[in-house]
Amino acid sequence: MSRPPNIAESIVGFLYDHHWASLGVVLLVTAVLGAFASRVGVDNAVEIWFLDDDPTLVAYHDFQETYGNDEVVVLAVHDPEGIVTAEGIGLLNELGRRAEAIEGIAEATHIGTELTIDAGELFIDIHRLVPEDLTEVQDWEAQREKVLADPLVNGTLVSSDGKTALVLARMEAMEGIDAKRDGILLELDEATAELPHQTAGIGVVYAALNQLATVDSAVFIGASYGLIMLLLLLIFGRITPMAVTMTVVGVGATWLMGAFGAAGRDINMVTMVLPTLVVIIGISDCIHILNHVKHATGETRRERVVSSVGFMFWPCLFNTLTTAMGFLALAAAPMAVIRDLGLFAAVGLVCAFVLAIVGCTFALHWERAEPKAVNTGVLQRGVDALAEVGIGHPRSVLVGAAILGLVSAVGVSKLEVDTYSIDFLFQDHPVRADSDAIESSFGPYMPLEVVVKSEQGVLRPEVFQAVDDWQSDAVQNVDAIGWARSVVDISKRVNQSFSDGRPEDFRVPKSEGAIVQGLEFYKTEGDLTTLLADGDRSMRVTFGMDMMSARGMEGALNALLDQADMPDGVELVPSGYLPLYVKMMDYIVASQLSSFGLAFVIVFALLGLLFRSARVAALSVPANLVPVLLVLGVMGTLGVRLDVATVTIAAIVLGLVVDDTVQFLYRFRAELRLSGDHEAAVRATVGSVGRSLVQTSLVLALGFSVLGLANVKSVVWFGLLISLALVFAVLCDLLLLPALIVLTRPKLG
Repeated sequence: MSRPPNIAESIVGFLYDHHWASLGVVLLVTAVLGAFASRVGVDNAVEIWFLDDDPTLVAYHDFQETYGNDEVVVLAVHDPEGIVTAEGIGLLNELGRRAEAIEGIAEATHIGTELTIDAGELFIDIHRLVPEDLTEVQDWEAQREKVLADPLVNGTLVSSDGKTALVLARMEAMEGIDAKRDGILLELDEATAELPHQTAGIGVVYAALNQLATVDSAVFIGASYGLIMLLLLLIFGRITPMAVTMTVVGVGATWLMGAFGAAGRDINMVTMVLPTLVVIIGISDCIHILNHVKHATGETRRERVVSSVGFMFWPCLFNTLTTAMGFLALAAAPMAVIRDLGLFAAVGLVCAFVLAIVGCTFALHWERAEPKAVNTGVLQRGVDALAEVGIGHPRSVLVGAAILGLVSAVGVSKLEVDTYSIDFLFQDHPVRADSDAIESSFGPYMPLEVVVKSEQGVLRPEVFQAVDDWQSDAVQNVDAIGWARSVVDISKRVNQSFSDGRPEDFRVPKSEGAIVQGLEFYKTEGDLTTLLADGDRSMRVTFGMDMMSARGMEGALNALLDQADMPDGVELVPSGYLPLYVKMMDYIVASQLSSFGLAFVIVFALLGLLFRSARVAALSVPANLVPVLLVLGVMGTLGVRLDVATVTIAAIVLGLVVDDTVQFLYRFRAELRLSGDHEAAVRATVGSVGRSLVQTSLVLALGFSVLGLANVKSVVWFGLLISLALVFAVLCDLLLLPALIVLTRPKLG
């Protein structure tokens, strides 16, 4: 080289001269982080979306410590001829027995375990609604009428028509339940596999999502990588540069997941995109570096490699910095998983950059690592034609972009903010099919918990009567509510027993003493610790709710609370799992606004700083904002929710599409210094990096479109939306960016 090497060339030269040592360091780090990566599991439970000190999560844990775990696995048995038969009750008993035998399940409740109360003349007698020994039943028709006449089980454990009955397997409250849930449910499924039944519950949905996410990660992401390898082979014309690129991104993904595992994290529907981000950045960097080497000049191979990789060092570093800083902005989000996404995405992007520089420098010791000259004349002519439209008709291009932006804004206005866990599963998935079947034959089964509190105590007739009226009104007037149950119902049954079992005496006792005495009798056989707490100053009321989205649950919860008319001093506190689910919707909105807004400011401020030009930062905004608007507009038009899986899509798209802009502007600055003419510099830039921009975008877009075949909707939408964004982005960089440059004629520092 005739001139002294700059900083980038010095770094590359050092790596070139010490390539075996650098390879050894990479292998050592990969071995260490690979061990941590093997510990990463999958966890989509609701708790992961909240910070540890979040008030809603703290309240949920307090509820569990007081009343036990409210998570229930529903095992449903259906017989069109009627379930209250020797065979039907026997099946329920066997399901309950096998469920309770599994460690992690606290109890299994069904009509075969329910207690009835008979006051007799001088004492109270508590026995099973259905005899434990089924041979004692002489008349099953009479037994059926007895079961269906019992208000404590009709509608809660058996359908009103007597054809469907439930076994409610309540999970134990334990440390690390999220990590143990999948294993417990798998054991339950294996234990009950040969018994005819249907299974449902929110934990069952999460387990299915975890399983499918694991399968999709292995199968469809593997297929995606396979397609990317094939496309890279077509672009490079040789196996070696393709192998180098895929090795770089594979090691980068291992480093990232190793850092993830070392931090004790499991992947979920949001953070599962992290390896993909590393792949995108790593492939992009390798394509640009290896393609540039083809045009490098120098007397020796070392000079050619150092000059070419050194030249690409800065735009690749700029890409990493702008994208990483944009993702770090996610640390301001109120959701724990979004913060993890931002932090570890930044770590992964740095890993991708380092490995691209080290890996390409190492491989380029050998000439076969260089791409083979491939005839790309057709592609180049297409790229040149797009750029010429932007150069020759800049105002028309801007008007077209503005119209497209307005149309997209209409779609954005239709974007629905909501989350619906079971809707991540397709309609024919067994878990969703079972849930739909249970709701169809039985009715709502999801438990919604509300705690009734009073400093004067809740065991008062006026409180019990208000709760009783509330339960009745909710079932009659709120469509989403199918049943209600509380200690009030037990008190009414005891009162009925003391009155010779007359149906009209199934009512709230008239005095506090009668309530307390009746419950004391019940405690001789039953356990009220899951219904009463805090020195009888609070009680739990459980409502059966339809499986629905967070927004639907919020509406149903508000309608439910509106039905209540409590005495002074009585407070209703929504508790358990579902309020967490509803709270997620607020966090989704806040996370979207904070993450994208802060990422937007940081990315374009950094662009202006890197190029030392506020005008450059300003003109790069439309070319990167339009793809974001288009993706959000498509989501709104197609009815794709902004939910826990897609909440970061705007920030992710912005972080990805800005990379091509940086590559374009960096090359444009060099060409402008040479020619001093903006149009000529744009044409030279397109001729130099245009093919690489298109190749990179098309390889990644086609590769990740394979995720559209996945089994989880969140994975499907992520793959398709990212593919769409990459195509939009490269079109904007080849059409809109040249038009803006020609019109504004910026000076680059």
